[in-house]
Amino acid sequence: MFFIEKPWSGRRKSTTAFLIFAGFACMFTMFLPENTGDMFFSPSLLALYGKFTVSAAFNIIYIYTSELYPTVVRNAGLGICSMACRLGGILAPFVPSMKSLGPSVPFMIFGISGLSAGFLTLLLPETLNRPIAETFEDLQTPAYQTLKNKKAE
Repeated sequence: MFFIEKPWSGRRKSTTAFLIFAGFACMFTMFLPENTGDMFFSPSLLALYGKFTVSAAFNIIYIYTSELYPTVVRNAGLGICSMACRLGGILAPFVPSMKSLGPSVPFMIFGISGLSAGFLTLLLPETLNRPIAETFEDLQTPAYQTLKNKKAE
């Protein structure tokens, strides 16, 4: 929560950083041997770092999502996003059963999910110190046109 209020990071960059770190942590966990004597690069500790950063990203996304939607659809939008998140939570325990396909398949699935979510977050507008949209027309104002402005340049 510290990073989302800083002007140099904001919600978008913080979410992206946490999700990408989580993705890389899952991907790197595949390449580490099971029984290393190293305390800082053990697979369990790296997986724990990944879990920590996914939890941090989840908390930021909960705030970020409510700021992205206009007031007229905020409840419905946040409800749908929360439902999708819970659906992912229901399906996540079944991913480790894919070890029968290969020992690194679960790590690949979680790693690719984290990396893709992190990079896709870069497409969202930054909401730090910006007015919250009240209607759909407010989304057309210059404050919300950061993606279109970058493409036009």
